[in-house]
Amino acid sequence: MSVDSTQQRGAPAGDRPNPAPGRASYREVLAVGEFRALFTAGIVSVLGSVVAAVALTVLIYEQTRSPALAASVMAVSFLPYLFGGALFGAAADRLPARSVLIGCDLASAALVTCMIIPGMPVPGLLALLFGNGIIAATYQGVRSAVMPEILPPGPRYILGRSLMRLVAQSAQIVGYGSGGLLLAVLSPRGALAADAVCFAASGLLVRLGMAARPALGRSRSGSIARDSLAGLRGALAHRPTRRILLFSWLVPACAVAPEALAAPYATYIGEPARVAGFLLMGIPAGTVVADILAARFLSQRQQRRVMVPAAVLGFAPVIAFWLSPRLGPALGLLVAAGFGAACYAGLDGVLLAEAPEHLRSRVLALSSAGLMFTQGAGFALWGIAGQYAAPSVVIPVAALTGAAVAVMLRPRGTAVYQPDGSGIPSV
Repeated sequence: MSVDSTQQRGAPAGDRPNPAPGRASYREVLAVGEFRALFTAGIVSVLGSVVAAVALTVLIYEQTRSPALAASVMAVSFLPYLFGGALFGAAADRLPARSVLIGCDLASAALVTCMIIPGMPVPGLLALLFGNGIIAATYQGVRSAVMPEILPPGPRYILGRSLMRLVAQSAQIVGYGSGGLLLAVLSPRGALAADAVCFAASGLLVRLGMAARPALGRSRSGSIARDSLAGLRGALAHRPTRRILLFSWLVPACAVAPEALAAPYATYIGEPARVAGFLLMGIPAGTVVADILAARFLSQRQQRRVMVPAAVLGFAPVIAFWLSPRLGPALGLLVAAGFGAACYAGLDGVLLAEAPEHLRSRVLALSSAGLMFTQGAGFALWGIAGQYAAPSVVIPVAALTGAAVAVMLRPRGTAVYQPDGSGIPSV
């Protein structure tokens, strides 16, 4: 599928709306055909992946009766993002985006299909899961890097990023419940087969809906792994970019403490551990609302102004866990804490404005991979802390730590990204 030069550097000419300086609407964003394809493919693959995580957890537990091995599914799901982001970040520069995305979907479908093989040992299942995580990190990095090529940087880009986050957050609310319902009618292997079909469908959607454009071509020398590591060093050596990345990684790593300790907290307040599922819905529910409001109704300058206050205030309700609230109040506090996600819309714009143009795709890929890894590390850190102190202590400590990190690492950049690469300082 060939396109002209205008289409190669962005959305097809007939699909790209005219840039607007203020706010964007969902209709304008979803009017871009390529974004619709990526967005729909994301819904299909994310829901399939969540269902597969539930199915694989059940499958490993049925084989081993080991809670630790069953829990390792989540840990192995996060760890590959460190390696994928570090070793394959250059794929966003050096390979055509559509080809990489389709290849990743088909490779994931193949790996998940291998999980279905009867008699596959647990180490083999975890190795396949790890490999699929590296593919997912590459996929997300390339998708993040190509987004400014599809949606003009500015309000539409920020709203598009918000919609992508909503997919992930909604999957946490809906996907795990769907996984439980699916396992009521299918075996774990049947659910994994459904996930393989989802990945194949995602690849087909990308093939049909996304224009073929050449690689960004910002780097060509050496192996992809060596080039990726060089880009990683370059991105982290740029001080304004490094500060924004650390803010976007460490604040969420502290915010996951209530989710990491949901089951222990439920038993701590005298409830059965199974009600942890209700607690796990709280922060994603608040995040969805906050992201919609900030990305849709605030201007770019307003988004930047609320970044740090939203992040800090998002931790305030969690400090109240010191009082050991019962299930209902605790759920309300977690929903309120999710409103701190209003900071992310501003972060998207600031990161795009501050990143050096020649490193932009690397920075966007690194941001996505680093977020997933640091969230996984946060789960591990606060889970270990919960072994030595009560959840009513650990969760508030995590909140105070997160608020301090937000203040100390507050992004200093307030420029608004312009298509010519310049920034207009906000006032």
